[in-house]
Amino acid sequence: MQRNYLFLPILFALMLPCIAHAQGKVTAIDSLFIDLWPDYDRTSALVLLTGALPANTKPPATVTLPFPEKAQLHAVARIDSSDGGMKDDILSSLTPGKLTFTTPDLSFRVEYYLPYAVINNRRTFSFTWLADVSVSSLTLRVQKPLSASSLITEPATKNVFRGEDGFTYHAFPVQAVPAGQSFSVQVDYTMTTAQLSVDNISDPGTRAQGSVANSSLNTKAGINWTIVAAVVGSIIIVILFVWRIVTRSGRASPPRTEHARIKSQYPSKFCPNCDNPTGKDDRFCSTCGAALHDE
Repeated sequence: MQRNYLFLPILFALMLPCIAHAQGKVTAIDSLFIDLWPDYDRTSALVLLTGALPANTKPPATVTLPFPEKAQLHAVARIDSSDGGMKDDILSSLTPGKLTFTTPDLSFRVEYYLPYAVINNRRTFSFTWLADVSVSSLTLRVQKPLSASSLITEPATKNVFRGEDGFTYHAFPVQAVPAGQSFSVQVDYTMTTAQLSVDNISDPGTRAQGSVANSSLNTKAGINWTIVAAVVGSIIIVILFVWRIVTRSGRASPPRTEHARIKSQYPSKFCPNCDNPTGKDDRFCSTCGAALHDE
């Protein structure tokens, strides 16, 4: 019996991490914006999920979202509450049909590419939301590719408008989706050319709109001090190298003249009149004829 009492504290200690993890698990999403951008920057449909957790959520919070089997994950980011920037520095993991990540902020962004079926110029794909978390306010929009001649959705929506970015959007009414309830949309459109929307955008500044993939906000904000230190160090090394060369050249001995070279080779005797070398036994200079005096 005593051994059982000793076992209980050990079991409780082992369960603490699981209990703490469960406390941070999200069961509800306050608002979720789903954007479907077919043929935007790849020959597939770019899916953008922008969510906000309830205000009473205590971060860090663990979120699990449905993830299509054939989808390709592109980015998982948190939206920094201090500056509104998207930062892809959070941990995430994929299991069959699910994406799980832990965020220290209440807002997040998930991006992935969904393949579509191709029949000549026709493209079709479907999107389904079926999650273990409830969504209080879900908004879904489908962006019509710039090279598409037509686009229809099933179910159909009457809210079709042209955005400030020049794209046409098919927007569905805002609705609440409880946990375990499915919401699906089928998209069917025809392309006049195979050109992607990003290549048709006249204003390059709009290419980065909305997507972590095309935005400069997907990296951690701030200066990369490692690169700065490397550049400054390289400059200092170059300056020291040049300074050393200059100082060495300044201290270098002046070039020897021909006269000095001859003097070093014939150090014995020179004419006092013309300063030309003479033999040791010469009494007169063979060059100018001046008398030589013995030293």
